[in-house]
Amino acid sequence: MREFGAQSEYSKLREVLMHIPGDEICLINGENRNEYLFREVPDPERFREEHVKFIEVLKSEGIEVQLVEEILKNTDYIEIIEMCPNMIFTRDTGTITKIGAIIGRMSKIARHAEPLIVKEALKKLNVPVALEIKSPGEFEGGDAVWLDERTLMIGYATRTNEEAVKQIANLLLKEEIVEKVIAVPLPRGRVHLDGGLMILSPTTAVTRIEAISTYPSKIISANEVKLINLAEWLKRKGYELITVTEREDRIFGANLVAIGENKVLSYVWNRRIMRELEKRGFDVLGIEGYELVKGGGGLHCMILPIRRD
Repeated sequence: MREFGAQSEYSKLREVLMHIPGDEICLINGENRNEYLFREVPDPERFREEHVKFIEVLKSEGIEVQLVEEILKNTDYIEIIEMCPNMIFTRDTGTITKIGAIIGRMSKIARHAEPLIVKEALKKLNVPVALEIKSPGEFEGGDAVWLDERTLMIGYATRTNEEAVKQIANLLLKEEIVEKVIAVPLPRGRVHLDGGLMILSPTTAVTRIEAISTYPSKIISANEVKLINLAEWLKRKGYELITVTEREDRIFGANLVAIGENKVLSYVWNRRIMRELEKRGFDVLGIEGYELVKGGGGLHCMILPIRRD
């Protein structure tokens, strides 16, 4: 029977869904880069090379990498992928729970096709769909950060809205997959929650404090809704919050990937945060991403976890 479910940000990572960027990156130019949500026009060859090296690191750590383009080869979806430069950011298409995938609904026109592509790929991998966000809901997986197996945090405001939070909470609470969903309102300019908060262990998080405590968050459980200051609530729960500076925030200082056994992947230039994590016993592997970062995403954005322990 097919195993799936990734209700954690730090348990042992076993399998991910990714996409090696292809000719679609050549669509990006100086006139349309904002429309396609890219920060800068990348060098397509180097962009691809850096991504392939990232995949090689994952494989060297024993992680099974499923590629969208391999799963869907010889289908009409391939020519659609060639129209989607943001397909590299597979995480944004949803999140995978113990009862199946939650498939997002993108707010940006340039990304509308991506959830449908990933839905088809997961179907071929025998991963069921537990929920597909319906209009007027909008949800991107970069806004889903698992605090622990029974607690899902969802950022909303920019790419995800409250209607989607409601749809997800209703399902997961009804099915008793989680005990609570924490709705985190994001300040203006924050694209996704995973860029402002990442949980790396049961006691360690990296965050841009302003991203999670500008406005009150809501703990939604089966019987009540409670307002909290998320940063202070996490501290009371015993989490040490390693804070990123404004400059580190701009270069994805908190957008990290924990792969289990206290191993963390970070962009190589994130030196201060890497040192802080190493002081706390983490083994941090640096990933080059000088071209990848031009796409406007971090390492966490580029993997959709299918299975974690």
